[in-house]
Amino acid sequence: MIIPTCLILCEWPPTITHGDKIFDEILESAEEFGILKPLTINLQWYIMDGNHRLAVAKFLGIERVNVRIWTGKEFIE
Repeated sequence: MIIPTCLILCEWPPTITHGDKIFDEILESAEEFGILKPLTINLQWYIMDGNHRLAVAKFLGIERVNVRIWTGKEFIE
């Protein structure tokens, strides 16, 4: 499922930014290939997995990302 990045909520935003090793590695990959692995969010739109990928997507101005939703029992893709 593809949704706008602006709708995804973060309870604990990542503390890494451009210049950090992890951020820059994800950034380099995303610049070449895009955000390949779907982010995981819950039914309240809070991110469960992929904070760093979301930060990179927003940094690059990517407006929509692929997500899978965890319902508490199963994933919706």
